[in-house]
Amino acid sequence: MNIEINLLPEELRPRPPLGTRTLLVIVLVLALAAGCYLLFQAKSNAEAEIADLDKDIERIEKDIAAISSNPEALALKSSISKLEAVQKNYSSFIASKIFWGDALERAQSVKPKGPGISELTQDGNTLVIKGTADDTSDVDSYGRALDRDARFTLAGLWTWKAPSFTLTVVVAPGGGK
Repeated sequence: MNIEINLLPEELRPRPPLGTRTLLVIVLVLALAAGCYLLFQAKSNAEAEIADLDKDIERIEKDIAAISSNPEALALKSSISKLEAVQKNYSSFIASKIFWGDALERAQSVKPKGPGISELTQDGNTLVIKGTADDTSDVDSYGRALDRDARFTLAGLWTWKAPSFTLTVVVAPGGGK
């Protein structure tokens, strides 16, 4: 068994280099210092980016002011507005236009076998169909076929005086398309 006798006073005795508590406190202080540095660095970077963006915004606002006061740019903007209005008007015109060739072709294509067409007359957006048929069932089937079509609406009753008939049909905008 070893017995150590240390006759040195307490202040002269050898001590361990660092205690566990002291080491933990030092590591904690260093971690906090590093965190504060990184936070400060991130804040500085954000402030620098904000300053750069503010400069860019000022430059862009100056460019906008220069362009918006430029007579050529104003003339081009006015021209674009006029062209858009014309295009809108043209689109609405085309949508409301009746393509009579297509409408006549469509009226012919839905005709059953029995009746024959002798005259087609356009009046506004109506189409008057005159023809001949052997009996009223042929005229009735033709009128129903026209009425079932999405582009045609039968306007009133058809007339039949053997062997002639008359059908009046309202043509929807767009005609036979």
